[in-house]
Amino acid sequence: MKTILISLLAVMCSLSVDSLAQEKRVGEVPCGQAGTQAEANACSRRDYEKSDAEMNKVYAKLMAELAEYKGRDQEKLRRAQTLWLQYRDANCESESSIYLGGSIRPAVYNSCLASVTQERTRRLAQFLNVTRQ
Repeated sequence: MKTILISLLAVMCSLSVDSLAQEKRVGEVPCGQAGTQAEANACSRRDYEKSDAEMNKVYAKLMAELAEYKGRDQEKLRRAQTLWLQYRDANCESESSIYLGGSIRPAVYNSCLASVTQERTRRLAQFLNVTRQ
């Protein structure tokens, strides 16, 4: 019995190590060279995360700029951004829902998030340029 438990534990550990190694390889595949759906999903996730980070930078700059106006502009933008994030997530959830249970769904969802986030970043940047004039 002890031997069986030790063998089972060894198999589980090796599967876990293999899974981590595969996940690391998937994360290293350059976008555009994804050969598997897992690689495409990882690529779309990286694209979304990059877009989100850029939006957050522009948002922070805009919030800092609005601080100089001493009004309620920051609170209005904060509220608008919160509502916009809710919209973005619900919209992309809706767009990808037809693929629910499919391996392509994460790529569709993340691509939607990246696209909508890039558009929001452009709009925030335009507003930032207006405040600097």
